Amino acid sequence: MPAPSRLSFVIVIIGIIFVISLRALGWLEPVEEKLRSSLLPVSRLAYHLGSGTDAGQLEREEKYQTLVIEAARQKLLEEENQELRAQLNFLQSRAYQSIGADVIGKSVDPLRQTRWINRGAVHGVALGQPVVVQAGVLAGKIIQVEETAALVQLLTDHQSRVAATVANRDQSLGIIEGGYGISIRLNFIPQHETVPVGEMVVTSGLEPEIPRGLVIGTIEAVEKEAYQPFQQASVTPLIKGGKIRVVSVIVGVSTSTAPL
Repeated sequence: MPAPSRLSFVIVIIGIIFVISLRALGWLEPVEEKLRSSLLPVSRLAYHLGSGTDAGQLEREEKYQTLVIEAARQKLLEEENQELRAQLNFLQSRAYQSIGADVIGKSVDPLRQTRWINRGAVHGVALGQPVVVQAGVLAGKIIQVEETAALVQLLTDHQSRVAATVANRDQSLGIIEGGYGISIRLNFIPQHETVPVGEMVVTSGLEPEIPRGLVIGTIEAVEKEAYQPFQQASVTPLIKGGKIRVVSVIVGVSTSTAPL
């Protein structure tokens, strides 16, 4: 190593040792304190600038989330109002006595298709009464009543049974039976009657609490076997259980109203 370079290296080492010694003795503390004081305003400004950016972004995100939530609520209210208007128009046109209710829960049993509503015995709800949505579409019927709540058995429940008729030329009678939330079927249709695909299925009025003409669904397919006394058909329901939010329980039928 050349002499000048070696001398510079020695000087640097001596300087480092000198600074370390001064720091160990505490003689550099006043200088360090002054340096920190002089840099503090700069660090504070940088912090506030960064924090202001983050706070502004957070505020914008919160406002956006609020707008999204309000828009979703408004859409939900509009949909519920449309459903309620359709139910009200249907019920008034038939002069049915009814009770409006909200769906508040469902069965914990995964094999059951039921819904709890917030109306019960004190409101006039009783066993066997039909529950409708939209413009007279049958959702199910009451199978359990408590003081301020009731349990609705949906058409798709595997224990559901509803007397029904096809709006065909023969006015074919049958029994709508559910199938574990997947489908519904119209059973016990007389073998000699013609049941066209796409025909409407409605309640027959043969059950004491359920009036005739509540819409159930449409014929999807017909199964007909030779030498069997009855045929059966799969039916596509007009509603899905998961979309039921507001319902009407028909608690009485005016005798002056002619059924469909």
